[in-house]
Amino acid sequence: MRNLIVLLLTALTVDAAAATSPVHYGLFGELHLARPAQTAAQTVLFMSDANGWDAREDAYADALAAAGNLVVGIDLPSYLKQLESIKSDCAYPAAHVEEVSHWIQRHENLVNYSAPWLIGLDRGASLAYAVAAQAPAGTFDGLVTLGFDFAFRLRKPLCPGDAGKATVADGKRGFRVVPVPRLGNPWLPRPFAPGANIDGIGHDLARLHDHFWRRTAAAGPAALVGSLQHWNRREARRREPLPQDVADLPLTEIAPTATANGRIAVILTGDGGWAGLDQGVAEALSADGVQVVGFSTLKFFWQAREPDDAAAAVARVIGHYAAGNPDARFAIVGYSFGASLVPVVFNRLPEAAREKVDLQFMISPDDEAVFEVKVGDWFGGAHHEGALPIAPELVKSPVPAYCLHGDEEDDSVCPKLTGENVHVLHLPGGHHYDGDYTGLGKLLLQNWPLRR
Repeated sequence: MRNLIVLLLTALTVDAAAATSPVHYGLFGELHLARPAQTAAQTVLFMSDANGWDAREDAYADALAAAGNLVVGIDLPSYLKQLESIKSDCAYPAAHVEEVSHWIQRHENLVNYSAPWLIGLDRGASLAYAVAAQAPAGTFDGLVTLGFDFAFRLRKPLCPGDAGKATVADGKRGFRVVPVPRLGNPWLPRPFAPGANIDGIGHDLARLHDHFWRRTAAAGPAALVGSLQHWNRREARRREPLPQDVADLPLTEIAPTATANGRIAVILTGDGGWAGLDQGVAEALSADGVQVVGFSTLKFFWQAREPDDAAAAVARVIGHYAAGNPDARFAIVGYSFGASLVPVVFNRLPEAAREKVDLQFMISPDDEAVFEVKVGDWFGGAHHEGALPIAPELVKSPVPAYCLHGDEEDDSVCPKLTGENVHVLHLPGGHHYDGDYTGLGKLLLQNWPLRR
């Protein structure tokens, strides 16, 4: 009965959605865009089955758009052809999929960025699972796999991601998708499949093997819409609201998992938002008794800001958490886009907030701080009006300022920085430090001793 009601509601509202329209974008070629009648509640990236985008996928897109979602349809055969033409030892489709999410939300003039849902149909479900496994945690709001295709093979492996290797060699047949120990986002395996948990608790693909069949009809459009709505309602009930004085800021609170020791780290994320590295560093800090407040630069700087806007926001964060713990000591931490903001923000804090900060910790900063996330940044070459060089900001720092870079980051600004309180650190790896986020957190802690 519940499914029938959802189906009827979908049928009654589907005419309100705009017709699917083509939009051309890079490696994906022609995307299939279904717009909701009102402002989009969330964005959905939908990968087609092996036959490409046709009426079957249109039915899903129409139902999702009628329910308030902006739907971006990806023609699987077209994309795979382009992906496999790239000359590289391994493929990284997670970057392409994240880029198209950024681009389409900018293209559609969405006021606020939101992490998309990733949905795949049959063979598209297999690739969607692999992409979700490869992407940093937090890249997607969730994953839905409608069916699965265990016969699907790629011509080259996928590069390992934060969750490990999602493909393995299968003799001369190519590379097959395999389960990872744990995905970095919620997963709804084929809604309403026999024995499947529609709340997406399971993380072991092998356990669900019996519920996936290569040619079995997947859950229909109405069931998919109902499952997403059920999930969103449940998450809304579970989500703890932020305190009123900081409720308008894009914050994520991480409580200490060890005995709290009066240290609070404010992490300014990279331009991918609250994702893998930021979350990994936060986990390491919380395990040492540090309270963490994640600040999504992707959300805050989706619209252009002034330097003083950023400083005022961080000052509010410090003021709020210091009110509950007047003796707390703070560190301002940043990664990539957020790292370059650290000295600019610190120097513009009100004196009362600045006096509570023990150190600045910059992980792979750029040489300039910018105050708007631009789509061109993901492709390189974007020009930024009003960018501020970080070197002059650091020269006048009255507190220790640590600049960390990976040994493989040949163009790092860190070795070029000077100042009485500037300290350069390095760790193995490149911009993502070989996924050793625990090591990053430990290095920060080594340079932030407890006050006795």
